[in-house]
Order: sequence, then C-alpha cells, then structure tokens
Amino acid sequence: MSEKDYNRQVAKRQRICRTTFFVGVDVGTAFNAVGFMSKEGNVLGSRAKLYNSREGFEQFVEMIEGLRRKHGLKDVLIGMEPTGHYWRKLAYFAKERGYEVRFVRTTALKHHREVDESSSAKSDQRDALTIANITREGKYIDTVIENGTMRRLRTLAITRERLLRYSVSAKNALHAALDDYFPEVHGIFWSMGTWSLWAIPEQCPFPDDVVLMKI
Repeated sequence: MSEKDYNRQVAKRQRICRTTFFVGVDVGTAFNAVGFMSKEGNVLGSRAKLYNSREGFEQFVEMIEGLRRKHGLKDVLIGMEPTGHYWRKLAYFAKERGYEVRFVRTTALKHHREVDESSSAKSDQRDALTIANITREGKYIDTVIENGTMRRLRTLAITRERLLRYSVSAKNALHAALDDYFPEVHGIFWSMGTWSLWAIPEQCPFPDDVVLMKI
C-alpha cells in the first residue's frame, strides 16, 4: 500500500466515531442480503433475503432505524459491492433517506473471504457481514453517487457509448461477411451506412441470388 493510500484510509477511519452504524449489503438480482455491525465489530443483526423492490427497501430502512435506536447509534454508513446495475435502486433509495453509501471492491471481499477460514463457503448473508466489516475498517471506495441531472446525463452517456459499440460491432460483422460471400458489393457502394447496401443482403445474401432475380 502506498503512503497516499495509507493516509487516505487513516482519514476514513478518523471519520468514524463510536456511534457509527455499519450496514453491509450483498446485492442480488431479486434479493439483497444485509448485515449490521457496530464500530467495535459486534454483529448487531443480519437478514438473508430482502426483496430488491420498494417494499424490500422500506423493510431495509425499518431494520436500520430499529437497530440504530436500540443500540443508541447515530451515523449510518452503508457499504455495498456494486454488482452489475442492481445496486443502483437501493443506493439511490438509501441516499434519498439521508444515508451515506460507499462501495467495496470485489477483490477486497474475495480477500477477506479467503482469510476468514470460517467463510470458505460463499454465503450471501456472510458476505453482507464481511462487507460491513470492510466498511468499518475504512477500506471502501470514496465514490460520489450522482443524482438528479448528473445521474441522467451519466446514464444517457453510458447508453450512447454502449449503442455505438454495438453499432460498430454489427457493421464490422457485416463487412466481414460481405468480404467472404459477396465481395462485389464493396465495389458498388462507397459507404457501409447506405440503406441500399443493407437492402441488398436482406433480399440477396449471395451473388447467385442477384443473378437469379428477374428484372
């Protein structure tokens, strides 16, 4: 670990006080597993399955608030592994409720799982507690989660980039197929983007099909 990373991690730990309540979330497609932990590392509770829906999110908040009041805790720090896109709904919901949300690297979770002999077998509930513990140690990513206009712009930019990659890939695949089966087309059309070029392979995928057409 570099000195810069070490200092950053120390700063994160200093932000944590005795009344900080740590929540770990193992995000899933339909269900989320959650684990709750105190600053001292004591497990305050866990749940294997919470629906990845508004109903499940409301139950999530009820559990946080109930345990927070029961143990006299104030600040809530939620750590989660950003799995695919499934984390987004819960993360934005939690931020709207005023909770601090941070991410845990997959490599950190895997490392802790390997170190802990009792967790050699994967368990969503166990992973949720491990994520809570990693967050407690300050080993989370200080990433800003955009909201409002910035969130929409980021989503649009990512979608546009994905569509462009798909478009380029489709054009390259068509270009390769034409090189193999219909190379004459390249001498007729100057661009792969012309509608007439796309119409010809649809009606006549091979040169012999053009010859057989009745004009």
